[in-house]
Amino acid sequence: MSDRPSDRPMLEIEGLHKYFGDNHVLRGIDLKIAAGEVVCIIGPSGSGKSTLLRCINHLEVAEKGRIRVDGQLAYCTEKDGDVRPLSNRAISAVRAQLGMVFQQFNLFPHLTAMGNIIEAPVHVLRKPKELARRRGRELLAQVGLADKENSYPEELSGGQQQRVAIARALAMDPKAMLLDEVTSALDPELVAEVLAAVRDLAARGMTMLIVTHEMNFARQVSSRVIFMDRGVIVEEGTPARIFGAPREPRTRDFLRTVVDR
Repeated sequence: MSDRPSDRPMLEIEGLHKYFGDNHVLRGIDLKIAAGEVVCIIGPSGSGKSTLLRCINHLEVAEKGRIRVDGQLAYCTEKDGDVRPLSNRAISAVRAQLGMVFQQFNLFPHLTAMGNIIEAPVHVLRKPKELARRRGRELLAQVGLADKENSYPEELSGGQQQRVAIARALAMDPKAMLLDEVTSALDPELVAEVLAAVRDLAARGMTMLIVTHEMNFARQVSSRVIFMDRGVIVEEGTPARIFGAPREPRTRDFLRTVVDR
């Protein structure tokens, strides 16, 4: 592989291990995600899927392993075998490159939809407020909420709040998006509108790593599907192969249990 930027993975995880006490949650994860690729992670509860996203975004600190964003070592420096953590400011700069959307919407209740979207660009990236507002309006329109600029979270449905959360993450102009079960807190009738917003991001070429329990969505939107269980990647492949002809018994057993297969 050459050093040209186009040849580098947008996200690269190497030998990642994470413990919670005696619980070995991630057991040596190796994963590369190309620019523009949409990778969906499926698997049973407790398999380490959400912990993997949280380690990539440094919400949890892995005990061992390397994470690279667009070819650059994230969260630490390494020289002659000596590994040292970056400063908090440098870590924040890396995290700003990764948009994270959670199961819960986590919107500021005292801010409007626009206020939530421009908060970080103005106070973290130091963007002029009017420039941030202009970008905010574009993003609200992109997620189908152009008329909700002045609405507060309590005035929005769960699906609308989640779409504001997606727009808020996009406002930081991330290199990749990490989505953690973004429909799990929604009533069934609201799921489709959020999945439509994510499909639109995929069509626009956004690099995404998505943890989801929506099998049909994973089948339709992803370029690659990863099945995790017990802290390891058991199997990965195209949606057609994983859902149509899984090779590993653990993958087949899991897929037999999901209702929308």
